[in-house]
Amino acid sequence: MKRPDWQLSRNGLFWVLFAFAAVILLHLDHLPPWVTALAGLCILWRVLEYRGRVSFPPWPLKAVLVIGSVAGLTLVYPSLLGLEPMLSMLIAGFGLKLLEMHHKRDAFALVYLAFFTAAVDCIFTQEIPNFILVLVTFVIAATALVSINQSKSRGFSMSPSYTALKMMATAIPLMLALFLVVPRLGAFWSIPMPKNQAQTGVGDTLSPGDISSLVGSDKLAFRVRFDGDVPARERLYWRGLVFSQFDGREWRQADFYGPDQPILSRGSDESIVRLGEPISYSLTMEPTNRRWLFALSTPTSSEPGIQRIRDSRLVSVDRIEQRQNFTIRSWLDYRLEPEGLHPYREEMERHLPPGSNPETMRVARKWASETPDVEALIARVLQLFNRSFIYTLEPPLLGTHAVDEFLWETRRGFCGHFAGSFAFFMRAAGYPARVVGGYLGGEVHPSENFVTVRQYDAHAWAEVWIAEKGWVRIDPTAAVAPERIEMSLADLFDNEDGFLADSPLSLIRFRDFEFVNWIVLQRDYLDYAWATWVLGYDQRQAEFLKRLLGQVSMFRLILLFLVAAGISLLPYLVKWLIIRQRVKLDPRDAMIQIFCAKMARAGMPRRTGEGIFDFACRIAAERPQLENEAMAIATTYINQRYDKRFPQQINELRRMVRRFNAPKRFE
Repeated sequence: MKRPDWQLSRNGLFWVLFAFAAVILLHLDHLPPWVTALAGLCILWRVLEYRGRVSFPPWPLKAVLVIGSVAGLTLVYPSLLGLEPMLSMLIAGFGLKLLEMHHKRDAFALVYLAFFTAAVDCIFTQEIPNFILVLVTFVIAATALVSINQSKSRGFSMSPSYTALKMMATAIPLMLALFLVVPRLGAFWSIPMPKNQAQTGVGDTLSPGDISSLVGSDKLAFRVRFDGDVPARERLYWRGLVFSQFDGREWRQADFYGPDQPILSRGSDESIVRLGEPISYSLTMEPTNRRWLFALSTPTSSEPGIQRIRDSRLVSVDRIEQRQNFTIRSWLDYRLEPEGLHPYREEMERHLPPGSNPETMRVARKWASETPDVEALIARVLQLFNRSFIYTLEPPLLGTHAVDEFLWETRRGFCGHFAGSFAFFMRAAGYPARVVGGYLGGEVHPSENFVTVRQYDAHAWAEVWIAEKGWVRIDPTAAVAPERIEMSLADLFDNEDGFLADSPLSLIRFRDFEFVNWIVLQRDYLDYAWATWVLGYDQRQAEFLKRLLGQVSMFRLILLFLVAAGISLLPYLVKWLIIRQRVKLDPRDAMIQIFCAKMARAGMPRRTGEGIFDFACRIAAERPQLENEAMAIATTYINQRYDKRFPQQINELRRMVRRFNAPKRFE
């Protein structure tokens, strides 16, 4: 019995299930376990149904699964208005639809849903590996789409995948043209991002006494491309957070909306005296789910949605939930608030909780009375750090009076310990001081002009306010371990067990091997190019199109699309020409073409649309000497070509054409 055209083939069913499985694997980290289990159960049921072990589930069972799915979503997510609950609901519906898929139209709907669900993964992350996985899923879904339309296939076949690859390959030119020309527009709706999205990098508080081990991580923090030469490493202090409030154990940021109005208006240079020439650079931030940016001293940016804070840093109006590019200018020589502090700010930068760290309070006041000015006191404290302290990634735990224990007992720590205790000491001596958090240095790519900053480059330092000089950066770590300023943690502690403890397979561990180091550098460059030319292309679009087209106009943009469309259609045109050439000409027609060519050389070509018998009659009328041969050839051809009663003796017609000799020119 002939199978109805609406029925789904076995090969089509396989590829639809394969596409669904690929979508599940793509979103495995974003789904609750029960949704993944439900999807696996649905796939298994359809496989068993295909093998004849079970039948399609009855409607009571399907109703139970639907009710259970709704209940599960309600229990797992407090609200269904969010990216992850919407995705889970979509995947659950996808799986349940499999259980009632009978016809081609059902399969088409599921394949289109697979395309959409795979693309959703790009909302979570835009890394190169994920993008490749999305493309692979697209190929599988396109293969399913092709196999659904190939009803003649009875068993498993890979041929639809070849067709899908050809289809996607021919679409690449148009895809590139759309990418180059169409601007990246913001969404017309708002999708709540995952609430449990990890926050990486420097935290918004600093309490080194609670940290027993600084575990190194090679995760990327940000990258920077300078317009000119890269500044010296000791000047690459990437400022991100300023900790002005201290409760005895923990440093915190001040309120952005305090009485001193810390948020400056755009273009305002209030509180900052910039010296020398600025340096310009492009910052590519990794997603942090926070608002602060990391930039060099006294930064300014014309990017929309970026605000400048009085304490010389930049913050974003929106959380940085995906990789973003920012254009920034900084002045490395400056004076920050040299004319004095706002009373509210000065009180906050001097404040210490009563009864906190009494020994440090006593020593600081004593030293302040023994030194002539603040700069002499700073030098004396730094001398203490240089003489008695040790830089280590595994400091001991500290108790209630963490600063006292660190300064006068353990004397082992890292940058957070040194910066926090130094700022406390200076406040105890009566001077405004605070802690700054960010990163130090970074790895300069040897052939490209950009710097890669990783999480293990995190750093903290202090600032002290000095009359007429303003806020002055003091890095106590430089007094304890100057090599930390000149080198990265990767260079200092690459052989220690505590370094990169959460990244045991990191290639950074093996950078001493030339080949491994080459791989790391190539990976960094590829990732940077992806971030700037793909994810951040909107900032380069106008300049690139101008270089590509010479002048951006509607005519040239349309011409670009036409060229792209032509390139996309070129393979099909070439294939059509090849097939046309492969079509074998009937040998009798070939003989007539030779006969007509001989007559054309004799000055009597065959007219357009003229039948072979009419042509022979015209020859007989105009050239009687050729009448017998021409009429014989035409009659033989017509009989052999169209009359099945005559024997098909091609050799006779071939012999007649070969013997025919028309004079070169008729008189």
